[in-house]
Amino acid sequence: MNWGSVANRMLGVAVRTFSEPGVYWLTNGVEPGVALPQAVFDTSHIEVDPETGAPVSSANPVLGVRLADLPNEPTSRDRVRARGQLYRIGDVQPDGVAGALIILKKA
Repeated sequence: MNWGSVANRMLGVAVRTFSEPGVYWLTNGVEPGVALPQAVFDTSHIEVDPETGAPVSSANPVLGVRLADLPNEPTSRDRVRARGQLYRIGDVQPDGVAGALIILKKA
């Protein structure tokens, strides 16, 4: 067993533990989408230091997933529906092994 498969299994346990029902992946934004039984919808604190030098804090919705659980590789055309709200993909931050943190923006 190599590091990648161990990391994938451990990430799977974490995602299953903290998943919530009702998260849908809309490939190319097409409704109704595919239910993601293993996805963690949460809010992430992001601090941005704009050119003015004044720190700005923001809390953005994020989706934590195992990439193998998605129906396709994430693109800016895809959408996520969670808690009744539609989101677009703002950024995808792969963990380098098996998962990704997907930064969402309200659509």
